[in-house]
Amino acid sequence: MSDTAPKNQVVVDSFSNDEKSVNNSVNRLNTIDNSSDSDVSLQHGVQVAEALRSAWSKKALIIAYCSIFFSSLITEFAGYSIGTYTPYATSSFKAHSMLATAAVVYKIARVITYPIMAKLADVFGRAEGFSFAILLMTLSFIMYASSNNISTYIAGYFFDAVGSVGYTIMQQIFIADTTSLINRGLWASLPEAVTSIPTLYLGSIVGESMLEHSTWRWGYGMWAIILPVCTAPLIGIMFWLHLKAKKNGEIREIAIMKDINKSDPWYRKTYQLLWIELDIFGAFLLAAGLTLTLIPINIAGNANLNRWKQAHNIVMLVLGVLFCIAFFAWDSIWAKKPFIPYRMVKKFTIFAACAIGAFDFFNYACFTSFFPSYLQVAGHYSPGVSTRIDNSLRVSFQIASVLVGLLMKYTKRAKIFVYIGVPMVVLGQGLMIHLVNPKGGAITNQASYIAAKVVFGVGRGFYQTASQVLVQAVVKKQEVAVATALFLATMNIGAAIGTTVGGAIWNNQLPAKLAEYLPEANKKNATAIFKSIVTAQKFPVGSPARLAIDQSYKETVQILAIISTCVTIPMLFLMFFLTDIHLDKDIDRSDETHEEQQFATEEGVVINEKVGAKASLEVIQGNQTNTVLAATHSK
Repeated sequence: MSDTAPKNQVVVDSFSNDEKSVNNSVNRLNTIDNSSDSDVSLQHGVQVAEALRSAWSKKALIIAYCSIFFSSLITEFAGYSIGTYTPYATSSFKAHSMLATAAVVYKIARVITYPIMAKLADVFGRAEGFSFAILLMTLSFIMYASSNNISTYIAGYFFDAVGSVGYTIMQQIFIADTTSLINRGLWASLPEAVTSIPTLYLGSIVGESMLEHSTWRWGYGMWAIILPVCTAPLIGIMFWLHLKAKKNGEIREIAIMKDINKSDPWYRKTYQLLWIELDIFGAFLLAAGLTLTLIPINIAGNANLNRWKQAHNIVMLVLGVLFCIAFFAWDSIWAKKPFIPYRMVKKFTIFAACAIGAFDFFNYACFTSFFPSYLQVAGHYSPGVSTRIDNSLRVSFQIASVLVGLLMKYTKRAKIFVYIGVPMVVLGQGLMIHLVNPKGGAITNQASYIAAKVVFGVGRGFYQTASQVLVQAVVKKQEVAVATALFLATMNIGAAIGTTVGGAIWNNQLPAKLAEYLPEANKKNATAIFKSIVTAQKFPVGSPARLAIDQSYKETVQILAIISTCVTIPMLFLMFFLTDIHLDKDIDRSDETHEEQQFATEEGVVINEKVGAKASLEVIQGNQTNTVLAATHSK
């Protein structure tokens, strides 16, 4: 890519002013006593990330970011090409209606994975996190390609979710480790934006070509070979930098679990890691609660109303609710390091940002799960065109994310872009109410769909990029990974619930409408049509049966559009609870009370992160005075 070098030079320039102060404080890392109280503030992975700053030369930083860009290109290419195969894979198992169920499993796995991967990165390190994520993504492609039933295919969704989340969160943590706050909005969005825009369309073209000339199995399987080979440079540079810092004595050898002696038995270390550090019990309660509550609702359809008379379905729902209640009780009362840190949620900015994201992803997931199928059946578009229409939202999102990152860099503000973005999301989704079922039975043209998607995508790019920077700005350095994970996880909670609601509506409404509209001669095929878009597309366009199928799809998707639009309304109120933050100045955030006092000021918080491993650098610009406050001395 011709503009790669200039982009990476910007990364270097972003740090050139801070490099000396950061390195000076980092170099003290190996002089801190293992028994120091300050050891509690930073876990091993965080300390490694801070120490690695001194190992990053300009050349190494450029190589690292080039590796990030290339790896993102491959993962995005894989993700967008395999999306074309999903309806055909599920239809081959006679289980197209299980799309929503598979999506729920995917989103529940993502919800659980975000906090766990963030904590694992803090405990073990960034290189290990990237390696683990790539391994799981590779396994998911193998499972997709070799699946012989819907159960194995959905299991692949689980590994895909964990792997893709792991890669995403590790990428965002790496960028947070290597950028100042004022540049973070730009660099957090740039790798995905630069790589997504071409792969959105190239991926769908490759996917469509594989369906025409090969099989969907090979479409999945080829990425099991390509992905690990092409991401090897990223893993290599991460481990190389780690070893270089370790060789130079900038990373001291410490126990992974800071509260345990090295001589302690393995089971105590395991207990400390799983029960305390990762709160695996809290993760189990949340996963069980979401699974037992959402999946039974999702798979219940019009033909399965008798399911709710069966005791085991009622028991599953009751247990799901009880598990959710138990999760909130456990994490708020007994967990030493809760899966969801409620101290963060109590901050208005974090709560509002997470809630806005949850409502947005609810509306998007509720509507989008079956939108590509609708385009192919009722819109008469090819699989590739349908995917490209849906991807227009993602293209506009990526462009808007980079744009708002640049605007935040030069305006030094973020909240204003949330005010712009949220109303655009509401408008973009609202337009779909008319477009999916226009009067007179007409078929909406491609340009109209794309226009609505672009409005939605630009709005999401504005509010989401700004919100993520605000969330990272109001927490301490060692909490950035968990705060980012919390922000992304709540989006997936909203998406999981939205997918469940959308799937339940689809499974109830579409069979009923097919039974109502299909000619008598075709009513016996209603179940087969419902289960497979391939069967639905076999009826000639314009025939009475196809007209009935098209109308059934249109009315069902219009219901989804109405519900999705209604869900976006609370976002218009929540955006006013975000704190307006100055991104160009520094304050010391080593003291929580001082931080809260800053929030109370009318001007808002002024933050720029130039934080060393054990020190906070406060720059008093008026007096041109620099004061280094070492955490060990402040305690």
